[in-house]
Amino acid sequence: MKGIRLLAALGAWALAGVAFAQGFPTKPVTMIVPFPPGGSVDAVARQVAAGLGQYLGQSVVVDNKVGAGGTIGSGIAANAAPDGYTILLGTTSALAVSPVTYKSVPYDSLKSFVPIIEVTRGPFVLSVKNALPVNNVKELVDLAKKNPGKLNSGSAGQGSVHHLALEMFKQAAGVDIVHVPYKGGAPAWTAVIAGQIDMLFDSMPGPYMFRGQAKPLAVAGPQRLPGLPNVPTFAESGFPGVETVFFWAMLAPAGTPPEVVAKLNTALGQTLRDPAVKAEFAKQSMETSPGTSEEIARFMAVEIPRWRAAVQKAGLKPE
Repeated sequence: MKGIRLLAALGAWALAGVAFAQGFPTKPVTMIVPFPPGGSVDAVARQVAAGLGQYLGQSVVVDNKVGAGGTIGSGIAANAAPDGYTILLGTTSALAVSPVTYKSVPYDSLKSFVPIIEVTRGPFVLSVKNALPVNNVKELVDLAKKNPGKLNSGSAGQGSVHHLALEMFKQAAGVDIVHVPYKGGAPAWTAVIAGQIDMLFDSMPGPYMFRGQAKPLAVAGPQRLPGLPNVPTFAESGFPGVETVFFWAMLAPAGTPPEVVAKLNTALGQTLRDPAVKAEFAKQSMETSPGTSEEIARFMAVEIPRWRAAVQKAGLKPE
C-alpha cells in the first residue's frame, strides 16, 4: 500500500508540475544582469528581454545586480525561487573566471543553475584610445617595452575575462601594463573614450569602433570578426597564445521544473532567431547562438574547467 501511495503522490506531483508549466508565466519575469547598465552584457540583456517578453506574453524586467566580478548578481539568481520567474544572463566572467579568482562565491557554477540556452559566443577584441600613437599590436608592444609600467588597461573588474585577456597578452608579449579594474565594462569604455586609460579588452567593440571613439588592434579569437573585417587576429599579429573566446548563457536556479526550462528555451530560441534581434547583435559584432538546454549544459561542463586552467596559467590569484 505504501508503494501505491508513493507512486500516486509522485504522479500527482508530476501532473502539478506540468500544469504549472502550461500556465507559466502568469506574471512578469525578472532577468538578473550581474553587470552595470550601459555595458555589453546589459545591452544584450535588454535586447533579449524585449523580444522574450513578446514570445512569453509577459514583460521581462532587467534587474542589474552589480559587483564582485558578476558574483553578487549570480549569487542572487542562484538563491531565487526555482520557478522560472527569475533567470540569469550568465557570463564567462561570473561563471568561469570569478569563481577561481575570488576566494569564495555564493554559488557553484555547475550545480546551482540549470542552463536554459546559449545566447552568444565570440572573441574579445583589444582596443586602444585614439590618442595612443599605435595602429597595430607590434607598435603597441614596442611602446609598452619602451615605457614599462606606464601604459594601463581597464577591465570590468578584478578577475573578469577582460583582466584574464590582459594577463594572457602581457605574458605572450613580455610587457608590463598596469591593470585598472572598473565596476563593469561600461565605465571602463567611458574611461577609454575619455582618454583616461590606454586600452581595453572587451567583447563588444563594434559601436565604439563604428563611431570612431577608439581603435581596434586585434581579435583574441581564431578568426576575424565579420563586423570588423580589417582587424587581424592576435595570431596574425604574431601572438598566437592570446585567445579569449567568451560565452553568455541564460540560466535558471537549480530545481526549476524541466517543463518550465523547456518553455523558456523555446521562447528564448524564438527571440534569438528573430531577424530584428540578430540585426542588433550584428551591430555589436556579435551573433546569437541558440540551441538546446542540453547542448549548453554539456558545453559549460567542459568550458568552465578549461577557464579555470587558463586562470591558473595566467597567474591570477584568489582575492
